[in-house]
Amino acid sequence: MFFSKYKVNVSDINYGGHMGNERALILFQQCRIDFFHFLGLSEINIGDNIGTIQKDAHVNYHKEIFLGTLLTIRIKNIELSRTSFNVFYEILNQDYETLIDGSTLIVAYDYEKKKISKLPNIFKDSLNEYLKNIK
Repeated sequence: MFFSKYKVNVSDINYGGHMGNERALILFQQCRIDFFHFLGLSEINIGDNIGTIQKDAHVNYHKEIFLGTLLTIRIKNIELSRTSFNVFYEILNQDYETLIDGSTLIVAYDYEKKKISKLPNIFKDSLNEYLKNIK
């Protein structure tokens, strides 16, 4: 669906000599930010001044990732509900092997009112237009 590239640098490496487990969520978030930006949106405004918050995350680690590895972080799918969307990711190496996969549940949030909101139509329309154009 959508992807970003990332080269593993020294700040990603932990005491075990491979990428730290916490980096997966950072890479997921960066890909999501890149995707929102591509749609003309942002995490703090996906339309109608509605932002996002992460409610839940799942990460599955398949292989170690080492310094200098060029990664592809891919959004495989997005499932919408009334107030949230689940984003499914995959992190691949240059041989297209899956190193990590997972998901994040993102909730639409009105920061001014301090409460969960329904997904703005502009977000749903932008996503649907994108999906229509990649088929």
